[in-house]
Amino acid sequence: MDSSNRLSQSQRLARLAFGVLLVVGGIVVFSISKKVDPDNRGALITIVMLIVGTGWIGQAIRGQRESAAVRELKPLPGPRVSIDKTVLGLVAAWLVPGAGHWMLGQKQKAILYFTTITITFLIGLALAQGRNFNYERDAVYFLAYAFNGVETWLAWISTRNLARTELIPYYQLGFLYSAVACLLNVVAMMDFLATAMRFGQSGDISAGGNVTAISIDLEDLS
Repeated sequence: MDSSNRLSQSQRLARLAFGVLLVVGGIVVFSISKKVDPDNRGALITIVMLIVGTGWIGQAIRGQRESAAVRELKPLPGPRVSIDKTVLGLVAAWLVPGAGHWMLGQKQKAILYFTTITITFLIGLALAQGRNFNYERDAVYFLAYAFNGVETWLAWISTRNLARTELIPYYQLGFLYSAVACLLNVVAMMDFLATAMRFGQSGDISAGGNVTAISIDLEDLS
């Protein structure tokens, strides 16, 4: 692993503290907005704060910067992924979290994405008691829900006729959890796309119209 991509102990602690601060701050913003604004428009700010905060916490735990430039410099062994398969994988990742990575053979990452996104999605559904997927009543949230194809469709089909007849204590929080889960699927989709582009980036040898991709990670030989 590139040493320039590693974090020192002080950097890890700083990212952990900043990430926790953002997560706590996001919850505070959500609580204040819920009290002063019936539409709780501050939830959008909370979503951003939670995404950034959890990202920094993840960096602190791994001890590694999330640098797209560094990742792209490291080709993956295997043949290039065709345009058709990339597009198909991107559609699959939109329909089911982690499906694109599964097609690339990265099953552990696929399971991680699917489990994390689905559990967060279901927590939101439970907190709102299934009342957070009515397009006619809450159309604005479907801008986020649209990025999680099958799960959003199943939730909408199964709960769209549920009426809100009483006060639900964590109603808006349910929207927040489900929206964050769907937006996290955008991250999974972009990670799939970046990963697919890294296969066979170097060592291409053409012979008789056939292309064989060879990629050797020199770090594995040291």
